[in-house]
This record gives sequence, structure tokens and C-alpha cells, in this order.
Amino acid sequence: MSHTKIKVLHVVGRMHPGGIETLLMNVYRNIDRDKYEFHFAVQSPEPSFYDDEIRALGGTIYVQPPPKDGIRSFRKQLTANMNKYGPYAAVHSHVFGFSGYVLKLADKLGVPVRISHSHNTSDSKSTSLVRNLYRSYMRSLISRHSTNMLGCSRAACESLFGDGCWKDGRVDVFPNAITLAPYESLVRENREELRRRFGAAEDELLIGHIGRFSKQKNHALLLDSFASLVKQRPKSRLLLCGDGPLRPEMEEKARELGIEGKVNFLGLRKDVPELLGSLDAFVLPSLYEGLGIVLIEAQAAGVPCLISETVPREADLRIGLIERLALNDPPERWAEAMASIGERRARGGGEWQERAAALGERGYDIRVSAEKLERLYAG
Repeated sequence: MSHTKIKVLHVVGRMHPGGIETLLMNVYRNIDRDKYEFHFAVQSPEPSFYDDEIRALGGTIYVQPPPKDGIRSFRKQLTANMNKYGPYAAVHSHVFGFSGYVLKLADKLGVPVRISHSHNTSDSKSTSLVRNLYRSYMRSLISRHSTNMLGCSRAACESLFGDGCWKDGRVDVFPNAITLAPYESLVRENREELRRRFGAAEDELLIGHIGRFSKQKNHALLLDSFASLVKQRPKSRLLLCGDGPLRPEMEEKARELGIEGKVNFLGLRKDVPELLGSLDAFVLPSLYEGLGIVLIEAQAAGVPCLISETVPREADLRIGLIERLALNDPPERWAEAMASIGERRARGGGEWQERAAALGERGYDIRVSAEKLERLYAG
């Protein structure tokens, strides 16, 4: 009986795999759907990866024009959509600084719970006087119109809400939690079988990365480092999972480096736990990260991870699976580290209990997170 459900509107770019979208889908799969109904306001008319699943779970997706096409048409369409599909108990905005404007509209429409959620430590825009004015204006709107301000890490909170945000009782760290069951079941999977599924020979060192092909994820350094690894250890393979604007450029770069036969561009995948379970090492050389939910997933799968110094400390479960390097360390140094952590990869995955305990303790179990959000949405 849909009319009795508590309706929650998530404002996002589009529901394509990424940290924000993965978290929202994890929450939607685990929240009490007899009680809560999720709607997604997206800014792209193109079909997205999670659209079918959202509808299958009873959710609604509607489109409004992106703010860059004019704030007036954005406001008009979002307001019309909210009036048509609401009323909403909560609006949960995931569009970084622009959340200020979204929540101002939600406040005007009388939505009782208004959540601004920071998933990153940068808006990826270059700094200018106009950009700085925009940032401080949006921050003031967030402060004025939010009932709750969440971030996936302390750094993500400070980036959007200001360094002094911890004096504000509305600010809270909300970890990017994951569903544990698929990682627990990896313990029973045959790893050699998984590796074959992803095209790796028995004696190949299998390195992986999951992320959108955008500047933030720093695929250029990853490919340079992998090319250096191939010189040291010819029997190596790199799996790149994801899509995005820079993918053609990175495919070209792999050809220029002469490693195209050893790099698999896998596109968007639904079998991420199995992919992680097959790896010898996971690499995340990001220029910046809010948290890096893929890093939580990689550790859940028991994979040693090589990451850049920019990734927040909260992403380390402290079970000995994380090694850090500086972004200005040369590719040869990254290659050496990939080889050494890859060789160290424990065969099998008997230490699931330790991983599950660490995930639970640090708030990365989605069941706990879903309950926390239910309480927020219910006001």
C-alpha cells in the first residue's frame, strides 16, 4: 500500500555505479521497503546501470535538467516533480555544494527532514573568485536549510561543511557501508576458478582497479606503473572495471605503452565481489577521495591494497591489508609495491571472521547503516 509508505527523495547526478550510487543501492536493498519508498531525482535522461533494479525494488526515477542548463528550469522541474510524486518525509541530497540549493527548495516545500551528504573531499572544479563565492554561498544554504549533515569521512565533512563543522550537532560521519554476505560467500569460492573467469593464467599476477574513468581516479599513473611492473614481471595482468569520459584516452595510452594485451577494460560489472576475490592486489591511486567504498569492498574480499596518501585514514580497516604511497612516487616504486603485496596475497580466505569483525566495528555493515537512516528519515 504505497500511500502509507514514508517517501524519501534522493537527489543525485544519475544512478550509474560509483561510490554514492553503490551506497544508495546497498541501503535500498537493506531498508524496510514495506515502510520506506525511495525516489531518485536524476539530472540525465539517459538510462543508467541501476534503473531497472530501482524500479524492481519499488522505487521511482524522474529527471530534471542539470543546473548548468539554467537554475530556473532546474527549480521549476524539481518543484513540479516533488509536488507530483510527494509528499516527502525526507530529501537526501548527494550533489556536494549544490545540495544547499536543493535543500532550500525542500525547506520551502515543507519537507521535514533535509539531509546534505558529502561523498568527496573536492568538487573537482578549479578555484577562482566566482567558484569560491559559489562555494561559500552554498555552504551557507546548507547550514541554513539542513536538518542533518553527513559525510563518508571526517575529511569529506570538513570539505563541504567547513573545518569548524564538528561544533555543529547536525554533522556526523556516516560510513560507506557494504553488504557483507557476498564477501562471506567468497570464502567458499575456488580462487583459481574465479581467476580463470576473468581471463588470468594460473601464474599471472592479477592486479585490479575499480573506478570511473575520470581525472580523480588517476588511471594515467596506474597504467604507467603497470607498464613498469610488466618489465619487472612479464606475467602480470591488469583488470580495469568501470566506465567514464577518459576511457578511450586510457585505452589509447595502454596501446602506446605496449601493454594493451595485458590490460582488460571490463566496463561496468555486477560481479564486483567475485572480481575482487580473484585479485592478487587492488590499486587505488586517486588524486582525492571522500572515502573510497571500493577499498572497503576490497578489504572485505581479503585483497591487499595499494593506495595513494590522499585516501582518508577511515578507509583502513587496520587488518594489515593497506599500503600507502605518495602521488609523486615514481611509477617504478608503485610497480615494486604492486609486486610485493601481490606476492603476499594469502591463499584462500580463512580470516573472514577477522574481516567481518573489523567491518562491523567501524560501521561498514549496511544493516546497521540502513537502520540508522530509517531513524533519520522517520525524524
